[in-house]
Amino acid sequence: MTKAWIVRAGRDDSYDALALDKNLIAVGWSGAGDLTEATTHSEIYKRVQAAYPEVERRSVENYAIQLLAFRSRMSEGDIVLFLQRTSPDVAVGRVVGPYDYRSDLPSGIRHVRPVHWSRTDIPRALVEQEVLTLPSLTTVYRINQADSVDRLERLLGHHMPTTTPEETVTSGPTGQDDGSSPFTNLRRNLNYARSLATAGQHLDQLKVGSFEVSDVFRAAWVQSVAALDHWVRQEIRSRMLKLVAQPTAQRPRGFTTFQISLGLVEEVQLGTKTLIEALDQQLRDQGHLTYQNPDKIREGFGLVHDVKGFWDRVARVLTEQSGDGVVFTGKDIQEQLRQVVQRRHKIAHEYDEDPDDTSRKRPIDGPSTTRTIDYIEQVAAAMLDVLNAAESTVQ
Repeated sequence: MTKAWIVRAGRDDSYDALALDKNLIAVGWSGAGDLTEATTHSEIYKRVQAAYPEVERRSVENYAIQLLAFRSRMSEGDIVLFLQRTSPDVAVGRVVGPYDYRSDLPSGIRHVRPVHWSRTDIPRALVEQEVLTLPSLTTVYRINQADSVDRLERLLGHHMPTTTPEETVTSGPTGQDDGSSPFTNLRRNLNYARSLATAGQHLDQLKVGSFEVSDVFRAAWVQSVAALDHWVRQEIRSRMLKLVAQPTAQRPRGFTTFQISLGLVEEVQLGTKTLIEALDQQLRDQGHLTYQNPDKIREGFGLVHDVKGFWDRVARVLTEQSGDGVVFTGKDIQEQLRQVVQRRHKIAHEYDEDPDDTSRKRPIDGPSTTRTIDYIEQVAAAMLDVLNAAESTVQ
């Protein structure tokens, strides 16, 4: 039975070229060692636990699930969608060999499956149905929609009979895309930004001279920051309304000090509005507030959870879910977000002028834009995981 998988690129910019040039797909967690003789979840779990003793138990389980899927459940003939780091396009191919452990490859990616790549230029919009099911911090994921394998076979240029998948293979922190409307909308908005990046890349290849193609990448950059801002606002609203609807729920300090206008208080007293309606109105009236700066994001989420060391916790989630040895700190994440937002401001308010040559704009391209969009999605997913973990501890 043919199955279909999504594999996300590692954080090293050289990974894409390595995978496509050498006709393979690879994942991290190389500390677990050669898994050729480790064929069960229990065996792989013990390997991972020994290799990563500092990692939380749920992350060890997450690593083991993904490695087992890559090592044993992925089969020759299966279809692989490869989400590239340096391009908004998706590569699609077919697994053509068994699992191998390649010590000749970079240390972050040793677990390998050989793949015959059929296409490397598929716009994400064509596989959005499948990509939206991938948890934002997961590297290896089995596509479980019944009709997806047939669709992907057609993209490969071959159509073969398939059957319904026998089992679901998922992994990742519980805080990733859990069906919540705000985060689902964030991913859709970011996919729109990726579609702009895809369009810009294709126009650049066509050498269109009637307008500056790089402005399409700038539009994608601005869209991705706007998507983050909108998500934070909607996430705060959703969680505050949920708290109001649960009178016995523990209230964070920020929530208890939140101010509502006297006019709305009077409407609640008169019975013309419920407290939930009044709070919702107040939040809507504050729609001019922006949540792009890391400090503002932290303060905003302080309204719904008493999370101490917020960005350090976000960094830990990103570090543990990377699987490729990359270590994040809270300061790193905040600084990179600030740089992304500052570039957005330069684009929106200063024509993205090059400070070294005011007659030109600062350089921008598809790979850098794609990395930015992916980074925003993964940081947002880590924030959501931290918030959900904090919520579960007070229930």
